[in-house]
Amino acid sequence: MVKGQLIISIDLELAWGVWDHLTPENLRFAAEDERPICASLIELFDRHQIPATWAIVAGLLDEPSSVGRPGDKGCWYAPEVIEEIASARVRHEIGSHGGRHRDFDIMTAVQAREDLEFAREQHRAYALPFDAFVFPHNSIGHLDVLRDAGLRAFRSRDRGWFMTANAAGRMAGRIANLVDKLLPIPPTPVSAHWNGEGLVGIPGSMLLLGRGGARRFVLATVTRAKLAMGLARARDSQSIFHFWFHPSNFYYRRDEQLATLAWFLELVADEASRGHLEILTMGECAHRLIKAALPATRVQQ
Repeated sequence: MVKGQLIISIDLELAWGVWDHLTPENLRFAAEDERPICASLIELFDRHQIPATWAIVAGLLDEPSSVGRPGDKGCWYAPEVIEEIASARVRHEIGSHGGRHRDFDIMTAVQAREDLEFAREQHRAYALPFDAFVFPHNSIGHLDVLRDAGLRAFRSRDRGWFMTANAAGRMAGRIANLVDKLLPIPPTPVSAHWNGEGLVGIPGSMLLLGRGGARRFVLATVTRAKLAMGLARARDSQSIFHFWFHPSNFYYRRDEQLATLAWFLELVADEASRGHLEILTMGECAHRLIKAALPATRVQQ
């Protein structure tokens, strides 16, 4: 029986995600709120037995990378958080979010190789897999370098009507994205695509927005409706609903955001128990597609 599929990916960054425009508030959130938020997320995934792909900035595993950085060292160095994810009851996938959260679309190929080599070294040091990749800021570039580094899967850009606004500039794209999240417009189900060289792109379907600033007007009821519609569309079309977020998206209105995620995970667990839905990590999705596309003798088991 062919089923709909759900993939959840999480960008774990702490202060690395905003290193180029730090504020005292950013540092305070990273130091005080990120760890308890991650603990709550791990507990929710354990409760509902749902795995996710956690894409981590490798600098979080490298203590020397925190030296000289503003604020508390814990804003930049957090191996214990990643160890908690890896030791959770649910078997999550640890993916890569780059070495130090640099944009790949403005890097040279040499810089991209250096960044990925650093990331791969940190993953090896902690015996973590290095199969799935999420581009910092979703700035896609140097796919051949990813492939050569041994990566198998990457999150490609979200699908949806609002993405066309990006052609008019970053601000237009942000406004369109906010409008989309304010309205109960169904997210777009997606399909993974193989580029013929062993690299699989998995587009995003829906980002859970943070609730600071103008985004506080995004109603939880609308977010829940969009999540339910996205899941149903993926189920009915036998495609993928790829839901993603950052722990920082829970900084504001944390309890309300966690309640929305808990509600969604309960819905997911119910759909899966009825045989309507399959839950995959990015790496699992990529391996399946590659295995189907390549002769069995060429697939690494």
